Amino acid sequence: MSVPEPDLTQLRVIFNRLRYESGLTYERLAEVSGISRQTLLNLSSGKYHGDLGTWLRLSQTFNVSLDEMLSDVWLPTTQN
Repeated sequence: MSVPEPDLTQLRVIFNRLRYESGLTYERLAEVSGISRQTLLNLSSGKYHGDLGTWLRLSQTFNVSLDEMLSDVWLPTTQN
């Protein structure tokens, strides 16, 4: 059994989808999450993947579980 590799490029996609669905501007999201606007912009562009604290804050801000929010990061394993 192999452990799946995370597809960290999905973090940008996840963040942008949730921000769009929330209707929050970067400024407002920074205010309610406590994450700097620059960090949010870096997440959006994929320049920064964030740390656990960042994703926990976003999970709480977007009112979604961390597991649910990050599920698309895990790709299915391929079997030989």
